[in-house]
Amino acid sequence: MKKSKVILTYYDEEDNIAEEKVWVEQINDLIYQIKNIPFFAPNIAYDDIIKVEKEEEGLYFDEIVETSEHSTIQVIFFKESIIEDVIKQLELFGCSWEGFDNQKLLAVDILPKIDYSEIQQYLDSLLEKGELDYREACLSSTHSEKVK
Repeated sequence: MKKSKVILTYYDEEDNIAEEKVWVEQINDLIYQIKNIPFFAPNIAYDDIIKVEKEEEGLYFDEIVETSEHSTIQVIFFKESIIEDVIKQLELFGCSWEGFDNQKLLAVDILPKIDYSEIQQYLDSLLEKGELDYREACLSSTHSEKVK
């Protein structure tokens, strides 16, 4: 399968238009599957199937064709000393992740079969201590049924 990048356009925290490029695999002419975890863009997850628009500058996200039921959370660390332990714990939960800026920012992929409520409780305990913050950038219907 041919891999390329697609541009996701979204509104950032300050309501400015922003762009993020993610890897995709082509399924057919305008249909692609997301093949990395988005760091910033909301409402899209690993393995989602999307439709794109082709423009001179490249491929642009148009719409989701089919959700993968994966979820994406984005974690930022305020306490560097916990990063390695948190990564190990997320891996024990069965999550995969991609790091950015020396892993102070993580994009975390949560498979549909994983119990998200356990991850949420774990991250909430660290949030309460002021050690990190996280955002549920794309919570699948499978996982959103099991959250507080």
